[in-house]
Amino acid sequence: MSAELFSLIVLLGMFVVASVLPINLGIMGFVAAFLLGITLGGMTVDDIFAVFPGDLFILLAGITFLFAIAQNNGTVDLLVSWGLRLVGGNVGLIPWIMFLLAALFCSIGALSAAGVAIVAPVALRFAARYQISPLLMGVMVVQGVTAGSCSPTPLSSTPLSRPGCSSSSAGCGC
Repeated sequence: MSAELFSLIVLLGMFVVASVLPINLGIMGFVAAFLLGITLGGMTVDDIFAVFPGDLFILLAGITFLFAIAQNNGTVDLLVSWGLRLVGGNVGLIPWIMFLLAALFCSIGALSAAGVAIVAPVALRFAARYQISPLLMGVMVVQGVTAGSCSPTPLSSTPLSRPGCSSSSAGCGC
C-alpha cells in the first residue's frame, strides 16, 4: 500500500473517531502527521521539528485563543449591539453589520475559519429573530471574512516573506 493511500485511510479514520468520540481532530492530526512522518516518511524526530513552523503555530493559537475569549466574555455581542444601535430600526442593514463585523475580525488577525466561527452563530441568531434569510446572512458573513482577509494588516498575513508573493496580493491566500 502506498504512503499516500495509507495517509488517506488514516485521515478517514480520524474523521470517524472524531465524529464518535469527543476528541479534538486537530490534536489527532498532529499525532498522525508525526507518526506518519516517522514511519512512512523516514524522518527523524529532529527532522520533523526542524520543518514544523512553531512560530506560526504559536501566532495562530494565540489569535484563536484571543477571539475565543472575546466571544466568551461578551465582547462580540457588545460589538453587535453597538452596530444594531447604529442602524436604528432598519432591519435591512443588519446583514451589513454582520459583514462589517466579520471583516473587522479578519482584518485584525483572525483566520477565515475563525472569523466565520465567531460571527456566524451571532448572525444566524439575528436572522431568526428578525426573519432575515439565513442564506443572506451566511453569504454576508463569508464575504465579510473574505474582505477582511485581504487586508494587509493581520499578523497572519506575511506575504512578502514567501516566494512568489507581492505586496499587491497581501493577505489574499498568497
